[in-house]
Amino acid sequence: MAPRTIASRLLARAGKPRRQLTVTPLARAASSSTSSPAPSSSTSSSSSWQPALPAGSSPAYDAALSFLSNHQSQTLSKLDKLRSQLDLSNPDPTLLRRISKLEVEAYANDPAIRREFKETGGKVDMGKTINRWLAEEKWKKEGGLDLLMQRVLQMNVVPDILPDVPPTAPLALSVGKSTIEPGSFQQPSSLSAPPTLTSQLFHHPSLPTTSSANPEALHTLLVIDPDAPKHETHSFAQRVHYLKTDIPLSVASGSTSLFDSGLGKEVLKWEPPAPEQGTPANRYIYLLFRQSDSSASSSICSRENFDLRAYLSENGLTSSDLVGINLVRAKWSLEEDEFINSVYVEQRGVEDGAPVFGKVPKAVRYGYPMSAKRQRIEEAREEVWEKAVAELQGLAGDVEALAEEQGEGSERIKA
Repeated sequence: MAPRTIASRLLARAGKPRRQLTVTPLARAASSSTSSPAPSSSTSSSSSWQPALPAGSSPAYDAALSFLSNHQSQTLSKLDKLRSQLDLSNPDPTLLRRISKLEVEAYANDPAIRREFKETGGKVDMGKTINRWLAEEKWKKEGGLDLLMQRVLQMNVVPDILPDVPPTAPLALSVGKSTIEPGSFQQPSSLSAPPTLTSQLFHHPSLPTTSSANPEALHTLLVIDPDAPKHETHSFAQRVHYLKTDIPLSVASGSTSLFDSGLGKEVLKWEPPAPEQGTPANRYIYLLFRQSDSSASSSICSRENFDLRAYLSENGLTSSDLVGINLVRAKWSLEEDEFINSVYVEQRGVEDGAPVFGKVPKAVRYGYPMSAKRQRIEEAREEVWEKAVAELQGLAGDVEALAEEQGEGSERIKA
C-alpha cells in the first residue's frame, strides 16, 4: 500500500504522542540489507519478525525494505517536529490529529508491528494509535461491522428502537469461551447470568493530556427487549433487562466486562430473557451510550413500558451518542419452559408462571390494571354467573326429561 494512500485514509485520527525513541526491526533489517541509516521510532516491538530473505539474495526485496525504512525515517522526522510544538497540558486538537495521522503513516507498513498484532490476536497495547488503527481495520475488513449493521437493519432495530445506528466500536458478547454472533438465537437458560460484554474504543473520548494519556468517559449500558407482550392491548412494549450508568471507559478498557459489579452504578439488576409462549422471536438489544455529563438519570423504577427515546431525551442523549450495539434473539420452547416459568415466578413475582400470549389472563380480562378489591368482585361475579349457568343447564335437562316422559305416556294412552 502506497504511503500517500495510507495518509489520505488516516485523516482526523487522534492519538497518544510517543516520547521514547527506539530502533524498529524494519529499520535494522533495511540497514543490514542496504547499509542505509536506521530511522528512529516511537514504537518498540517484541515481535519475532525477521526478514524473509537474507541480505543480498534479492535486490528487489532489499530495495523494498530500504524504501519502507526511508519512508518511515522521513515520517518520523516530521513527527518529531510536530511533537515539539505540542503543549500536553493544553493540547491543540488539530495538532493532535496531524500527529496521529503521521504516527499511523509511519508504522502502518512496519512488518514487525503487524507481526506482533497478528501473533497476539490483536491483544496489544491499545494506548498506541497504530494498534487501535490496526484493530479497527481488522474489525471492518473481516466483516465485523458489516455483519453487525446487517443484523441491526434486518431485524428492524432501526426504526423500532433508534432512528439510526452509528456504532463506532465493537460491543462483543460471549458466554464462557464462546463468542456470540450478533442476532443469533440463544437459549434463555444460557443467559441466566449476565454474559461477558466488552467494548474496545478506537478513539479517545476526550483529548489526551500529560496527566491523562488515555482519558476516560462515563457510559450507560442498557439491555432492552422491545418485544415484551402487553396482554391488555395484544401488542408489544419495551422492557428493560439491565441498566447501568457511570461506567468509566477508555481505549485501554477493551478487556473489561461491562457487567463487572465493581464497574459503574447498577440501577436495574440483570433479568434473564424469558420469551412467552405464543410470541415471535424476542430481540434482546445491548446498547452502550457515552454520557453527556458526569451523571445519568437513575430514576427508573419499573422495567415495563420503557421508552428508550424518552429516556435518552431526559438525559440529554441522542442516537449519535451510541458507542456500541449488539443483539441476540430467543424463543419459547418446551425445553426452556421450566426455566422461563422460574424467571416469572422468582424474578417477576408472577405466581402462575409465564402466561401464554394470545390467551387473555383473568387479571386483564376486564381491563388493566385492576385493584385487589375489583379483582375479588369480578371473581365473585364470575363464580355466581358460572353457578347460575350450571343451574339453568340442570333445569333445562330436567325439562327435557319431563317432556320425554310425557311424550311416552301419551303414546301408551293412544295404544
